[in-house]
Amino acid sequence: MSAQTPAANTTSKGEKLAQRLSRIIARLHQGELIDKHQLAAEFDVDVRTIERDLHQRLHGIAERNDQGQWQLTHTARSTIPARHLHDYARMAGTEHLFPDTSLSYLLGQLATPEPRRATHVQPVPHEDLGGNTRTFAALQQAIGQHHICHFTYKAKPRIAHPYRLIHKNGVWYLAAEEAGRLKNFSVALIEALQVDHTQHFTPKRAHLDYIANKDDVWFTEQTTEVLLRVAPEIAHYFARRQLLPQQQQRQDSDGSLLVTTQINHINQLLPVVRYWLPHVRIVQPKAWEEELVRGLEQALVMWEP
Repeated sequence: MSAQTPAANTTSKGEKLAQRLSRIIARLHQGELIDKHQLAAEFDVDVRTIERDLHQRLHGIAERNDQGQWQLTHTARSTIPARHLHDYARMAGTEHLFPDTSLSYLLGQLATPEPRRATHVQPVPHEDLGGNTRTFAALQQAIGQHHICHFTYKAKPRIAHPYRLIHKNGVWYLAAEEAGRLKNFSVALIEALQVDHTQHFTPKRAHLDYIANKDDVWFTEQTTEVLLRVAPEIAHYFARRQLLPQQQQRQDSDGSLLVTTQINHINQLLPVVRYWLPHVRIVQPKAWEEELVRGLEQALVMWEP
């Protein structure tokens, strides 16, 4: 029995080493930053043992960053850490696309061959910016480095301070300050972009907060409170998701909805109302209801044979 003990101990140490290294590697591939002291406490070994793991056994796989923590080397990053899938979903605005937002569910869906998946997401139409790749990349860089931009927009020369690139309803917009006012510009319509790398501007906190809290791309300081009456036949479409900015609703006894929303410009509202006619009516302001009716009457005259 005693003659087998050293071999058994050696095997046990080898297994522990393999398990420890595999767990460290797994964490590195998940994008974690490794602290040697925490690892030593977790695995109940000396800090010197963890240092030997990182310096020698994982040489070329792990590297020390400026803060003294250990991370996966750039050359070893052949796969995307699973946690980045959540980050990408958040960036792409699909974080809550599925009812189950857990990582295990997402990985399970990705591991299932597409013909066997129980779900299918219809793609949303998007504009093709393939011909504007350089413009898009230049705007991203200008935003990050706070450079002033010169470009032509709707046949007019512009000088703008770029703040954000915003994707809304399949279209990319540039949020930028021009002549002291925050505006939006369709990226596809920006021409002859020139980034002035010699001039910097300081982003205004008020603009950054405004953009961060906005759920649309209509940038004006003043908004109009609008009151809509939504018929029972389509009330569930308004109740299940927000179709209008800062939308709030109250259901009445007849099943209809009284909807309030904050609108920057009448043209932000009219397309939505026209889409749901005759089941939506503008209650307030009356002038906007009159504008809607006037536009419909003009259309009918134009359509008459």
